[in-house]
Amino acid sequence: MFMWVLCVWVLGASTCVGAYTHYYTHSLSLDQVWTVNNTARGIEVPATVPGGIYSDLQDSGVLGDILYRFNDEEYRWVGYENWTYTKRFNVTDDILQKKDAYLVFHGLDTVADIFLNGELLGSTDNMFLRYQFPVTDLLKSTENVLRVDFYSPVWAARVRYEQQAKDYPILPTCVDPSYRGECHVNHLRKMQSSFAWDWGPAFPSVGLWKSVEIIAYDVAYLRDVVLTYNTDQELLYWDTLLETGSAAAGTVEGVLTVAFGFNTTRTVSTSYNITLDLSEGRQHHRNVSLEIGGDIEWWFPNGLGNQKLYNLSVVFSGAAHERNEITFFYGFHNHELVEDPVEPDNPSLGRTFYIRTNGLDFFQKGANWIPSHILPERASNVTTVRRLLEAARDANMNILRVWGGGIYESEDFYEIADQLGILIWQDFMFACSMYPSDEHFLSSVNMEVEQQVRRLQRHSSVAIWAGNNENEAALSQNWYGTLDNLQTYQRDYLSLYVDTLWPAVRATDPTRTYIFSSPSNGVLETIAEGYISGNTGNVLYGDVHYYNYDIDGWDSNQYLTVRYSSEYGIQSFPSMLSLEEVSESSDWTLGSNFSVHRQHHPLGNEQILQQIQRNIPFTLDSSSRDNFETFIFLSQINQAMSIKTESEHYRRGRGVFTSEGQGRTMGAMYWQLNDVWQAPSWASIEFDGRWKMLHYYAKNFFAPVLISPYISPTGNLEVEYVLAPLLSGLSTSDSEAQMGVTIYRWSSLEPVSIENNATTLNGSGAFLIRSENLDNFLSNAAGDCTRQTCFLYLSLDSVEDTTQAQVNHTDLGLDSVEDTTQAQLGPDNFLFLSPLTTAQGLLAVQVEVVSVTNQQYNLLTVQLTTDNIALFVWLEVAGIQGQFSDNGFHMVTPYKNITFRGERAVASHDLLAAITITTLNSKIVN
Repeated sequence: MFMWVLCVWVLGASTCVGAYTHYYTHSLSLDQVWTVNNTARGIEVPATVPGGIYSDLQDSGVLGDILYRFNDEEYRWVGYENWTYTKRFNVTDDILQKKDAYLVFHGLDTVADIFLNGELLGSTDNMFLRYQFPVTDLLKSTENVLRVDFYSPVWAARVRYEQQAKDYPILPTCVDPSYRGECHVNHLRKMQSSFAWDWGPAFPSVGLWKSVEIIAYDVAYLRDVVLTYNTDQELLYWDTLLETGSAAAGTVEGVLTVAFGFNTTRTVSTSYNITLDLSEGRQHHRNVSLEIGGDIEWWFPNGLGNQKLYNLSVVFSGAAHERNEITFFYGFHNHELVEDPVEPDNPSLGRTFYIRTNGLDFFQKGANWIPSHILPERASNVTTVRRLLEAARDANMNILRVWGGGIYESEDFYEIADQLGILIWQDFMFACSMYPSDEHFLSSVNMEVEQQVRRLQRHSSVAIWAGNNENEAALSQNWYGTLDNLQTYQRDYLSLYVDTLWPAVRATDPTRTYIFSSPSNGVLETIAEGYISGNTGNVLYGDVHYYNYDIDGWDSNQYLTVRYSSEYGIQSFPSMLSLEEVSESSDWTLGSNFSVHRQHHPLGNEQILQQIQRNIPFTLDSSSRDNFETFIFLSQINQAMSIKTESEHYRRGRGVFTSEGQGRTMGAMYWQLNDVWQAPSWASIEFDGRWKMLHYYAKNFFAPVLISPYISPTGNLEVEYVLAPLLSGLSTSDSEAQMGVTIYRWSSLEPVSIENNATTLNGSGAFLIRSENLDNFLSNAAGDCTRQTCFLYLSLDSVEDTTQAQVNHTDLGLDSVEDTTQAQLGPDNFLFLSPLTTAQGLLAVQVEVVSVTNQQYNLLTVQLTTDNIALFVWLEVAGIQGQFSDNGFHMVTPYKNITFRGERAVASHDLLAAITITTLNSKIVN
């Protein structure tokens, strides 16, 4: 009855096989081989389910690489066509002999009519819903024909818009022209970004993007289970959902058994005899409990403790040989949104805003997640999903926000997040639009919320629900012209997010908080303001989205001091290695049609150029390939430095509290983690999984221990340390440390001054440990150093035994002891004292690989040498998937060791041959 799940270790990462299983004795999969055709164009090709029309046409050779050059527009015709998917199949006697049989579609994208053996079963218009249809009387033993007629989503959206516009239009009427997309996607319950976004192309998808099956039973079918744990009573409560057939009267009986496995040798279980009254309808909730005692280990986010997951199962046994079993992992957790007054005696100073897990207050560090592929059927690729989530873990993140313009992610996504300790801020799939509020739309959304929340609720990683992305801000700030009919749009907004989503979430998952929008002023203040605030960017409440492309992103004084920054970002281009995969040599200039076509953010390329030129000397030649490669490299430097500066500002903000109430920052999630194609975007990881410079920097600025220098508005050199709780090797009580500040001239590897000062780390938080006038400091410490001729390099080391400290160094996520010869508590940091456009004395450098040696079959040590100060040393590897332990760093010593970890075995000579090195010196020093 109880199945233990096998977990294997691959390259040091836990890969659980079959973590979630749903086994039933009388089911028939209709996946795999189908056909798809379009009569108007005379196309008929094999199709694969789960899948989609772009994948099927590409697999059959009708389309080439959909991401190559301008194919997003060349292949747009696909989204304008209707497509028919057909499946021919036989049915065994054990299915035919059951009293009830249902055809279940776990995901249809999107507007379709469904026929079985010539009979219309029904229609669909929500890709996020599971649809099922009774087919008992239509099935036969052979030659069943299942046909799904999909209608063009572009035309379906337009028809609905035009019908609605007879009353009033649902805004916006189209995406920004720079998106090169399609209009009216807000009328369809499908992936909103499939009609294009400012970071991705339009591929208006169609198809059976999830599995199709027939289930048959005499008694009932166990659909799913929702779990809650009562700490005081030490009871697990199981809300099981059972589905019965279409009979209007009578009863059926069965046995429901729930089991909890402490380990491979200790399991507790209990069984319940249940009776289902068919007159109550098809869906039956049965709540049962299981006493497990208090001897459990809690699940914690990454860096704060273990991710303990227990194996659970629920079994429903009906008639003879009718058995239904769900097995899954579960971690004990308690997530709550903390919105306490920052000053109880002065409520005008606002409220806190952060997620507390298991009673632990901690800074949330992470990024925003978009679908891992522009085609929804490919977004569930487990290799890609695991690679991205592990990259988040490796960058010391503990939270990701699943953004509301994509999809509710696959079961694998949430299971891997559970395993890695990545909290999930889960948006519902509404973004940057107004939406309809007619009865059919709201009813569909209500079912969508119920199904998705029941599916995701058991995952320990899911921490908070959010109603939408930026729709409250769009409405209150008149982004789309809603002011002319404001009361109507306000009514629609309240109908959807307050009257529909909120009660649906609370009914299914009362254990987690639902916030109405992001950004917002949190729950309590939003309710107090009538659910639609006039200022959704109020820094004293809730979460903030902050973008400003007109400031100097390297100056920390330019950023807001907020409670929680759930979006912020700067664009960069992907590497030439990525662009070469989808372009030809004539495209490799910034002025090419390709470079313009790939940039979907209005004025995006111009903004990137301006941001670079604020800090780095660079003259654009829009017709030069070499200049384009330099531009790409500099764009990644600018992105990494800007997000580093802003992220460190937010982490330091935890220790800030001004007289106006600003500060107490508890979260930073930059936009965005990943990409859907090879194009300029805000991502820190390129489409093929290659880390941009930003992701390497994120590993450092999100490190558990951070030393963070900056120049205050008054010209002071300020240095703070930021410490996360519960670090291995560090107690939350006072710990002795040594802060090192080294002054270097741009012109020499010989330090001008080395200063080491003892300091005490006082628990978790952000603490100022140094403040003095910068010019005085330079004058006293280095004599003739100026802000233009010198820069600072900082370290934070333990005064403990070096051997123990090296163990701590590994625990801190800094990759390996080979990265350091000191007892480091956290990564080194640096501070430029003026823009690099004014730097004096920077020299040409020769950075070379001294040696590459294998430590393990996939782990290699790379030793580098330099003859001068080398800035933003950037190593790229063509043809080998993997990451360095550090990259984009500054070499201030003649030698530096780093490691490279490949996804599979790598020979030292192959890595050596594949490495190329770029430095900023080589781009700006003549």
